[in-house]
Amino acid sequence: MKLFPLILAASLAANAALIGLLALGSTDDSAPVNTPPAATEKKNSSAIHANGTPGSETWAALRDDDLKIQADKLRAEGFPPTLVRAIIAARIHESFAARRHALEAAQADQPFWKNIRPDPATQTALNELWKAERKAIKDVLGPDPENGNVASLHRQFPTLSDDKIDSLAAIRDRFDEQRADLSTSFGRTWLPEDQAKMDALDKAMHDEFAATLTPQELEDYDLRTSRTANSLRYNLSALDASEQEFRALYKLQSAFDAQFPSYYSAPTDEQQKARSAAQKQLQNDITAALGDARYADYQRATNYSFRQTSQLVDRLELPPETATQVYAVQQDIQQRAGALRQDRSLSADDRTAQLSALATEAQTRVTAALGAQGFEAYKQYGGQWVQNLTPRPPLKN
Repeated sequence: MKLFPLILAASLAANAALIGLLALGSTDDSAPVNTPPAATEKKNSSAIHANGTPGSETWAALRDDDLKIQADKLRAEGFPPTLVRAIIAARIHESFAARRHALEAAQADQPFWKNIRPDPATQTALNELWKAERKAIKDVLGPDPENGNVASLHRQFPTLSDDKIDSLAAIRDRFDEQRADLSTSFGRTWLPEDQAKMDALDKAMHDEFAATLTPQELEDYDLRTSRTANSLRYNLSALDASEQEFRALYKLQSAFDAQFPSYYSAPTDEQQKARSAAQKQLQNDITAALGDARYADYQRATNYSFRQTSQLVDRLELPPETATQVYAVQQDIQQRAGALRQDRSLSADDRTAQLSALATEAQTRVTAALGAQGFEAYKQYGGQWVQNLTPRPPLKN
């Protein structure tokens, strides 16, 4: 008779307790399991106590020093794959505990009032221990079907063959370890050359992906995972772009990013001029791709202040068009404020008075859209311009 239906008839909380008991080989009989009466009558009293809790005989029957054998026993008893993985991973994690605690103890006894810099040698040793633990779990259980790179790639690219998914996952795993090694060696402060090394790793991984995938598959991968795509998704969060628009913008932006990668030191004047010229051309190309009306939406959506306002409007559960209304107020008031600042016919006092009146008008109009509470939040999320309308008084000597 299988033991699993008897000892896991309880809730998720009981499952969590079971993981701990199995992982540590506990013989504690105090944790109750709500086993139905019918099941209680059928259970083996030598393995299950009268109060419905698994006894030490149960753990002894399922536990084995060979973790692969124990995993097979758990599967044979009907344990779900996720629970088998949790139990075996807990045992492996515990097997590394002594070495991990010894390394951490070296850094534990430090003055609490000081910001202690991590010891590079200790951090490297902890990183090696982490890699060894991950390898041990993979050796016994194989790749994580829910959280590993194989599972992640399957979710992102369900049409790719299993062979290609396995190849990509192996590449990712290898480069993930290299990134962890580099990051550990850099410590808390990264130098320009450190970031250059990390970017070189990213490029090398991408090159291996390109050798594995077809051009179309690589494009689909880049559209979902590349740094350019992630940045573009964030910048377009207030635009509600269509797939066609996203693909068009990605093609333009990725070409620009490839031509002008991140600078690791201050750019020269020539580099800055070339980048500025390319940036203007990029905006012209985006206008041509989207059309004038949609480009105006794009400009507004990619404005940092508008994006903050849009997020605030969503948090306040107001209609999305409220953000556009507030942005229109901002554009109107700031244009008028700019004209006042440029008007040399005004005295300083008159200019200050009129700018103060504009600030009052701005507060009134924005409050009408967001409400009083919303306006107070808006001053911190996109509305700093209202406070900046009124000139600050000169500092007194």
